[in-house]
Amino acid sequence: MTALSPTAAGAHGQDVVVLSTGDVRVPVHPADSAVRVRRADQHYRAPAGDPDLRSLIARYATSSKDAVVPSADQILVAPGARQALVAVLRAVLGERREVLFATPYWASYPHLVELVGGVPVPVPGRVGEGTLDLDAWEARRTPDTGAVIVNSPRNPDGAVIDRDSLRALVEWAGRHGLVVICDEVYRGVALGGRPAPSVRDVFPELPEHCVVVDGLSKSHALAGLRFGWAIAPAGIRARAVAVASHLIGNTSGLVQDAAAVVLADPEPERQRIGAELTSNLDMAMKVLDTVEGLVCPRPQGGIFLFPDIRPLLSGLEQEARRAPAVWLKDRHRVAVVDGAAFGAPGHLRLSFALPAEQLATGLERLRQALTTV
Repeated sequence: MTALSPTAAGAHGQDVVVLSTGDVRVPVHPADSAVRVRRADQHYRAPAGDPDLRSLIARYATSSKDAVVPSADQILVAPGARQALVAVLRAVLGERREVLFATPYWASYPHLVELVGGVPVPVPGRVGEGTLDLDAWEARRTPDTGAVIVNSPRNPDGAVIDRDSLRALVEWAGRHGLVVICDEVYRGVALGGRPAPSVRDVFPELPEHCVVVDGLSKSHALAGLRFGWAIAPAGIRARAVAVASHLIGNTSGLVQDAAAVVLADPEPERQRIGAELTSNLDMAMKVLDTVEGLVCPRPQGGIFLFPDIRPLLSGLEQEARRAPAVWLKDRHRVAVVDGAAFGAPGHLRLSFALPAEQLATGLERLRQALTTV
């Protein structure tokens, strides 16, 4: 692993409209809403996170009236959902090192699995498809398979796994002794309608072989805060806390204090963000629908669009066919992420979680580029 993540924050020229970000950049937070830096002495916090904060997370994470509120002792606080995921992966992978996840997938999954000594195994899937093909998962399972990652809503295409498919996958994994890691970091983004089904909605209590990873980065436009968590059964959580104690020591006390303020009343900010994003999504779909031949399913959740440009490539110049994201940035001054980074060449990932004017300008440049024959 030597290359920088293709979705990492980077510098671009002033004339480039950036649609490649992975954080929510719509202006929703008042200028005076930040928790002020404390000058008091800062002591080490517990590796699992402050108990009161973990109780707030437990209540926030319980969206279904039928679900059992998890114990604070089931929760691990981490400086971002990514770190929570790493701690869990390290905790659950033993002799069986293979980890399955569907394509298209978040570009960092293969690298994070390898980072803890695991073996990433992509499972063929379909863009925009929420129904899982268990036969495809079973075909990739071997005696060395130890875990599966389920991301819903999914980065990069916003696909949402339906309840029946999620239940079937969890039950299949249980029969084969596999740990299911549910990455729900985009679930809290309020795009309208019901949130994506969570494993904690499908089963009243979290199954003993399941873990939920989440955070505030996307749902509350707080990516730079670096705050996430994992909800896990006692045995897995204990091992993950032990990993975290060596890996990160503890999540910043200032970050935990800020997160506690947000979680005490999370809905107003979440709904404001959701309203802005829904309006942006409607605008983006209207623009993309005008590009003849382009295929882009409307995302059911998350903050990304994932158009399929393969039908258009034959009509574009050779540079565009070889490296479309590079061509768009260099020639048309709009930055997107190449779908190859997510296991789906011929697609582009672009964010609609941007100020509306910036998004409109970027979409217009993208439209003009793709309609130039």
